[in-house]
Amino acid sequence: MEKFYYSVSIPVPLRKDFTYFSYKNIKTGSRVKVTFNRRKLIGFIYKKTTEPDFKIAEIEEILDEIPVFDNISLKTLNWVSDFYIHSRGEVFSNFIPPKLRKDFYLEAPSKKFVEYKINNKDKCFDLTSHQSKAFKFLKELKGFDPCLFHGVTSSGKTEVYMRLVEEVLTRGEACLILIPEISLTPQLEQRFKRRFGDNIDTYHSRKTAKERLETWKKAQSGELRVLIGTRSSLFVPLQKLTLIIIDEEHDSSFKQQDGVKFSARDVAIKMAQDRKIPIIVASATPSLKMLHLANKGKYKFVSIPKRVNDMDPPKFSILNSHFLDRSSGIDSNLIPLIHKTISKNKKVLIFINRRGYSPVFKCEDCNWNALCNSCNSRLVHHKAIGRLKCHRCDTSFGVPSRCPECESNKLHSHGVGTQKIESFLGEEFPNVPMVRLDLDSTRKKGSLEKLLSEINENKKALLIGTQMIAKGHDFSDVELGIVIDADLGLISHELNAVEKLSQLLIQVTGRVGRSGKSKIIVQSDLLDNEYLNILSNGDYLSFSKFLLEEYEAANLPPYSSVAILRASSPSINKNINFLKKAREYLEKETNCECVGPLPDIVSKIRGNFRHSLLLKTKTIPTLHKNTKSLVEGYIEKQKRLNVRWSVDMNPIDYQ
Repeated sequence: MEKFYYSVSIPVPLRKDFTYFSYKNIKTGSRVKVTFNRRKLIGFIYKKTTEPDFKIAEIEEILDEIPVFDNISLKTLNWVSDFYIHSRGEVFSNFIPPKLRKDFYLEAPSKKFVEYKINNKDKCFDLTSHQSKAFKFLKELKGFDPCLFHGVTSSGKTEVYMRLVEEVLTRGEACLILIPEISLTPQLEQRFKRRFGDNIDTYHSRKTAKERLETWKKAQSGELRVLIGTRSSLFVPLQKLTLIIIDEEHDSSFKQQDGVKFSARDVAIKMAQDRKIPIIVASATPSLKMLHLANKGKYKFVSIPKRVNDMDPPKFSILNSHFLDRSSGIDSNLIPLIHKTISKNKKVLIFINRRGYSPVFKCEDCNWNALCNSCNSRLVHHKAIGRLKCHRCDTSFGVPSRCPECESNKLHSHGVGTQKIESFLGEEFPNVPMVRLDLDSTRKKGSLEKLLSEINENKKALLIGTQMIAKGHDFSDVELGIVIDADLGLISHELNAVEKLSQLLIQVTGRVGRSGKSKIIVQSDLLDNEYLNILSNGDYLSFSKFLLEEYEAANLPPYSSVAILRASSPSINKNINFLKKAREYLEKETNCECVGPLPDIVSKIRGNFRHSLLLKTKTIPTLHKNTKSLVEGYIEKQKRLNVRWSVDMNPIDYQ
């Protein structure tokens, strides 16, 4: 009986494949069950190979009637493994539904074709001249033709998406729409279903394992042709995929920070290149990287410079709060303005990028601070549940009645979070509906949808939230916006702090006055800050041009390329020694500029210290070559490593 030999990619942190044999001819991209180090694991057939000169084991079970990955997906996934320096098996496993990571047998689906009907009542208005120009430009994209689509907040980018999707569906093809946050799926799904019917699906980590598998099978059968999803949806097997749209492309949530570290935006671009299809990266606040590529002519560019009501992007005023009363978080001078707005049956949005009640809990007598035992982080006071919580490792403690150091009873919380603002406004406006959008209020399944429904049902309301409230939502009747503690982004040590702050402020202001007049106030102690004053006119593109010039002069990304080698262990010395030797190797063997070893901004998490070595080169190919040389020439040749290490290519967070 003929034997077939296969390279099998197994989800273990070893950057190589393993050879197994089978008496059956198995298609590449299929899942198989194998024995690996006495464990039963699910591997992936990467390619056929020749008989090795050593003893090998037999594949125990073939789990797919048709492969989970087609040949083009395998090509893209192989690039992900190589570029981000992860094992192929871990990469493959990352992009399939949880049920398929077990020995679940997947039958070949029967082919289905569902006709999508267009609800013309939902499409009963004409595009604005700017929307029409953008739509005509984008629908002419052919082959791999990447395009940056800029549109100010409330300019109607979603309507342009829907017109493009209609074109795709008319041809019997499929479209993938990537969004950064799960919180954006309910509203977008509702809009698309209103236009195209119920056969629109979403894919993200809050769906159950069963739901994700069902979506996967619907896509595999050809029944599903419009998918809205977060980064985990990249390789859902849509048949005849001919268009990828990335909404809010600038958003840091597209970068996966744990496990397989990758940028969903950049992987989607590579996927479009491999499939030779158009990709549209869209945002009101494009990343400097995408603007730089557009400026160099590598990406096409189209813009909607005005809102659908023909108004310019909203401006904001800066309120100097340094000497004013803001013990509640909101400057006392703004309370009458909130009253006035509410009296007109309008909504007020208050943004602060800090959840919990107060970020500091301390003793007034001896200055003791409540700190996490496992992280170098302050414990955040969650007053409503009477707990002190670490937002790094989720450890929770009871609130002490006396100081652990001096036994004083003068324990108080300081600073402001979303819950403190909610508590204060609840007393000040007892009869006004209030909605808080943050991680704590949306943990339970269905809670996000419920809160968004409450916002839309009420004419007047107080909306309080973290970044979750700033991202892409279409809230009606919001006439006043207040931003609290924006200065935190200006005093950050991160290389891209100003870029992230500018995007966040513009996105927050974009939630306000989408249907008419608005007033946006940014509380700041830095009244003369150059960045805030340039940005206050609401013109993000002009600000980004100014910022790009600064970054070019400083040789910062996107004018250079950066990777971070991280070490984590219970020992500071072990981290530093490992990174020092890595630096010595790089300086001897490559032309890579190195900075470090340095402790991370958050230098201890879950009992492990974290240190980093920053690698910097002029171009991405050079950076990748040098980083891969470090991993293969030094790290993987060590017999024993006393640290956990990882490589982060093109990091968006430097923590």
